[in-house]
Amino acid sequence: MRTTHRSTTTSTKAATPPKRRRPMFEFRSLEVVHWDYWQRFQLPLDASVITVVGPNGSGKTTLLDALRTLLAIEDRETARDYKTYLRHNGKGQAWLRAVVSNRPDRRGGRPFFPIKDETVTLACRIRKRGGDWSRDYQILAGDVPVEQIETGGEWLGVRDYRVRLAGAGLTRAICRVLTLEQGATDKLCQLSPRELLQLVFDVFEDKAVLDDYQRAKSEQLDVEKEIEQLRHGLGELHFKLESARVDVRSFEEGQALRNQRQRLQAEIAPKIELADLRATLEGARPRLTGLRRALRERERVFDNLRTREANAVGQRDELRAAIERARADVRACETEFTAARDHARDAEMLVRRRDELARMQAQRGAVDVEALSRRVEEGRRRQAELKLEAERDRQRTGEIAAQVAALSGGGRIVEPFERDFRTALDNAGIEHRVLTELVDIVDPKWSVAIEAVLAPYRHLIVLENPRDEGAAWKLGEKMQYRHFVVSTRTLVEKATKGSLLEVVKFSAEPPSWLPKQLDKIQRVEDIEDGRRLPKGQDWITLKGYLREHRGGRHIGGGAPHFGSGARQARLDELRAEQIDIQQRAHAREDELSELGKRVDAEQARLLGLDAGQELVTRAAEFADAAERLPAMAEAAQQAAVALSDARSRLDGLEAEDKAESIADATRAGEIRSLDNEVRERAQQIAQERQQLVQRIVEFRRKRALMPHAWRSADALRQAREEYESAGAVRRELERIDERLQRGGYIEDEGCIALRDKFAADHDGLESTIGKREAHLHRARRITEEARGAYINVLRATVRRYKKNLAALGELAGIGVDVEMPELVNEDVALAQAGLTVKFDFDRKGWIGLDDGEASGGQQVMKSLLLLVGLLRDEDQPGGFVFIDEPFAHLDVFNIEKVGRFLRSTDAQYILTTPITHNLNVFEPSDLVLATSKRRGGNAWAEPVAVLKRDRRDDAQAA
Repeated sequence: MRTTHRSTTTSTKAATPPKRRRPMFEFRSLEVVHWDYWQRFQLPLDASVITVVGPNGSGKTTLLDALRTLLAIEDRETARDYKTYLRHNGKGQAWLRAVVSNRPDRRGGRPFFPIKDETVTLACRIRKRGGDWSRDYQILAGDVPVEQIETGGEWLGVRDYRVRLAGAGLTRAICRVLTLEQGATDKLCQLSPRELLQLVFDVFEDKAVLDDYQRAKSEQLDVEKEIEQLRHGLGELHFKLESARVDVRSFEEGQALRNQRQRLQAEIAPKIELADLRATLEGARPRLTGLRRALRERERVFDNLRTREANAVGQRDELRAAIERARADVRACETEFTAARDHARDAEMLVRRRDELARMQAQRGAVDVEALSRRVEEGRRRQAELKLEAERDRQRTGEIAAQVAALSGGGRIVEPFERDFRTALDNAGIEHRVLTELVDIVDPKWSVAIEAVLAPYRHLIVLENPRDEGAAWKLGEKMQYRHFVVSTRTLVEKATKGSLLEVVKFSAEPPSWLPKQLDKIQRVEDIEDGRRLPKGQDWITLKGYLREHRGGRHIGGGAPHFGSGARQARLDELRAEQIDIQQRAHAREDELSELGKRVDAEQARLLGLDAGQELVTRAAEFADAAERLPAMAEAAQQAAVALSDARSRLDGLEAEDKAESIADATRAGEIRSLDNEVRERAQQIAQERQQLVQRIVEFRRKRALMPHAWRSADALRQAREEYESAGAVRRELERIDERLQRGGYIEDEGCIALRDKFAADHDGLESTIGKREAHLHRARRITEEARGAYINVLRATVRRYKKNLAALGELAGIGVDVEMPELVNEDVALAQAGLTVKFDFDRKGWIGLDDGEASGGQQVMKSLLLLVGLLRDEDQPGGFVFIDEPFAHLDVFNIEKVGRFLRSTDAQYILTTPITHNLNVFEPSDLVLATSKRRGGNAWAEPVAVLKRDRRDDAQAA
């Protein structure tokens, strides 16, 4: 795996010792062309202290800004820059040219090396390009005029030019000092100790070294983060490696299963099949011998049965002839018994009639005919009533059975008028539903209240399609259907808590007005709970007492019609009614039976009134029957005995014939069974013999196809020991196939190469991380040691600056005390370290940098000391400073004091001052440049006047 790494070599750069600061140059002359309102002039600047004097607005700061532009110094704190000055004169080009010193220091180094001339020309050309101003710079040896510069030379950009000037000693810190605004000379003393120390390090070029150290540590942190990212990448690579290893294991396991399957199919299965064939052949011969022995035994039994069947045929013929004779005897006996029995029965009936008539004649005197007739009539009427009631119950039973069947199938009981109207709607193709089919009661506790409210709407018809509304209404008018037919439906919104709608569930969209009606009725346990509700609120109790705007009334107690509970309740009622009808039917049958007996008896008593006449008329017939009855009964008895004997003989013969028939059928079945068995055994023997031959041929064919090592007895025995049968091999193959199908094994062999690649990348990255960590630890150690060694350089820099401040303070007559900062090799300590400087003016006590106790003049002196201390170099004096109005707000004494201090130092100062100041401001000046305002009507301002002081004249005057 390829990775990219950031080098840590920058961590050792900070250990390089800093270069020695080059000597700083000084100005010798300045030439401006088309700068602001100045057309062109040249000024000498070969003096230590140069004062630019003039009224406000005469161009003093403009002159300093020309020097700053020539040095490529930008003042970011003001809106005024070089472009501002170029817009005033209307020219498209301007020049700034200065001649500066290039003196060697004590070691021979020059500011603008490799230029070795004593003077160097710095030139700035400003031109307008594309609507905007741009700057170009040149650094030339000697004093080169503008016209010669314009003809040729190598132009530098702002960045390259600043780098060259920094090499000449114009550092960024000095540039910061040179950008001090007008009257802001005392700003250096307003720096905090930490800022002052950073400025000192920056001027003496130690800040860059510290920045290099910090940059090295930052880069080491970046490298550490990069190593952490590499470790994260190593973790991801490790995860990929483990995943690849899992894939390889899956591939190897699948390959092992496939190899095992191939071995089973190619080697084990043929071996097992051959071993099974061998075992089959070895067991087939004894089995065939046993089958032949059993066939011979069954053939012997079959022959014996056929002999027994032939003997039984003659016996069955004789038995059938005897049965026919016995049946003829039975028929003759039956004829004789029938005739004797009929004669005896007729005589017996006549005798019984005679006795009945005699009994009736005996009871005639005690009968009330009129009362008896009335009771018979009432009995007949009651029988008719009970039969009519039974007919009504039968009809009701049929209706109940139909209703129970409908309710049990999930339907409902439909009344005739509703059934007729719905049939008419169906015939017209109008889809519809009844409200009872849409409503279900969620809480059975409130079923009484819901049934009471919805009872008037149980026959309400809901149309599925609103377009059928007109046709449905016409049918309703025609058939005088007295219940609502509704087409406007709506979705049921969330019910109000406690409303009747909350316990009702609709299986489809109901009529739009119904949910609103149910939602405005609140449920209450009893009337007392209802009275606590507001007066305008409708409510209903559990028992069905409804209160609405018209008042209160009880509406509960009707039959249930809605929901599955109503269907079950109706089923229970119908089944209870069925039980009542059955009980009434049993009681009615008992009453009809008793009533029939009583009516028949009374009817017979009425008929007994004519018994005497019949006795007289039929007296001879009754006497003859009584005389012949005993002989006829005796004859009938003898005929019955003869008939019984004949039937007994017939039954015995038929029983014997039946037994013979059963035996015959049994033998026939045995014969058929043995015949089939013998035939089947013969076929089986033939088939098994044929199969044995086929197996032998198959065994020899398969054995010939197998290698000799596979078909030996030992090889086949070992295969049978490993797998019992071909079925076991088949089950093992099925198990392997199932594992291959459900296991999701990797089949691509490339996973092995991928695993090896991941392993190599993992090892390589792990080695790279180890090397980079070792390199990082080494670089960090070197950086820490180098910065620890450089702390001595920093301490030397601070001691040098302290020495410069002490020397300058001695020149100015000001006591200066510098507290050495605590510089240790630690990031936070170095970042928080500060340089504390104290001053003693006129021995009045020590004061700090900006503690508010110093006067304006003392602030200026402190800033000048801090400023010049940065520029002072014992080995190479020089350098320059721009100070805009350093004497602002100073009295005469302080002006003289500042002037003496400036003259006592070796730097070049370019000062500005307004003409309103005391003349003492000119005392330290060697060269005075006087500016003047542009006169009205003139396109260009007057050139700057030059006044040079001769110090010898001053000495003679003194």
